[in-house]
Amino acid sequence: MTDSRVTRRMNSRRLTFKVFVRWPALRACMRVLYAGLRILVPSNPKQIGFVSGPDLSDNSLALFEKIVKSPRVHEYQLVWLVADLLTSYSILHREFPDINLRNISIVTKNSPKGLWLYLRCRYVFTTHGVYAFAHSGRNQTIVNLWHGMPIKAIGAQDENSRRDVMFMHYTIATSVYFAGLLSQAFYLPLDRVLVTGLPRNEWLFLYEDLYCAIKEDRAKLVVWLPTFRSSYIGQIREDSSKDSPDPMSAETLGKLDKMLEGVGAMLVIKLHMMDIKNKLVWPSYRNIRIYTDPMFRAEGLNLYKLLACSDALVTDYSSCAIDYLLLNKPIGLYAPDKSSYVRGFMPDVYKKVTAVCHPLNSVEEFGAFVTNVPSEYKVKPEREVLCQMDLRRPSEAILRAAGLADLAL
Repeated sequence: MTDSRVTRRMNSRRLTFKVFVRWPALRACMRVLYAGLRILVPSNPKQIGFVSGPDLSDNSLALFEKIVKSPRVHEYQLVWLVADLLTSYSILHREFPDINLRNISIVTKNSPKGLWLYLRCRYVFTTHGVYAFAHSGRNQTIVNLWHGMPIKAIGAQDENSRRDVMFMHYTIATSVYFAGLLSQAFYLPLDRVLVTGLPRNEWLFLYEDLYCAIKEDRAKLVVWLPTFRSSYIGQIREDSSKDSPDPMSAETLGKLDKMLEGVGAMLVIKLHMMDIKNKLVWPSYRNIRIYTDPMFRAEGLNLYKLLACSDALVTDYSSCAIDYLLLNKPIGLYAPDKSSYVRGFMPDVYKKVTAVCHPLNSVEEFGAFVTNVPSEYKVKPEREVLCQMDLRRPSEAILRAAGLADLAL
């Protein structure tokens, strides 16, 4: 797709979002119309829908993987609602080369057929919502798998999105502590927050040669996951002031690359899918490998399988830090622009995350962390508060809670 077509599509999506959000009467009208459709269209008790951002990824893909391995999957119709049909078919065939497509449909979400199949789904599993106007769920069970436990403000705590929290029957959490926070953030009764853990975390315990080879014969592999400050897809937002220091400046990357020369360490940077930095052309480094999100997905890589082969993680406000606690490996926090980060945090969460991580207050400390990866992680009581270590079979627990125990086997 050409740059001009991409720009036109992005501008069109921004306009649609702005119209929907800024015109309360239109928003209310569309929700009433949808509620009527929800009453008129019966759901199929054997049809399950999946949505994720990006397509076929994250918790939704991990749960789908569990389902397609069930001996009873042939009894169900599985539907993926996606933005890009061609890419989604490619991902499906790559991830499941022997899959039988007879009972699997991939359909464009923003199409009449997509809406119809969604209405017919008895069960829906999503990470980013489905339709902004879908605020009723008669004859459906909608499970918000979300995309990680919140360090940054979300839902009711985020003034930019509190009016548009998606409709759901259930969501999931990695601990009792987070269950309470998500209950408030999503306006959901506490007993509708399932303390199961995240399906994607099952990938953390898979060791594949493809990911271990990314070390390039180095002794250590450290993954850096900076969250976005400025987004260019999804909800367009600026979460950091323009004059704040750039954690990934050319100067910072150049210093890190020199510090890692000859120490036997590889630093892999994976950009957030919404980060405007995905549009940049990055230079090559000897000891740093930078993956834009499109590049990472084009190579068929899975972030959590990469983390499984890593020796340490560096991040700032990413929920991956909480998932990574399951591996009992060290985590570094590098956020030189924290004082000018305007989105806001869940203050108590960030305090607990900081307690179980190594603070990296300068480029020099960052380099030293990668060069001499600490042999021990921080054993603090906050670890179990953030991520209960006994939640090792989340997909099975979610399916049982949703009423699909026959697929949990």
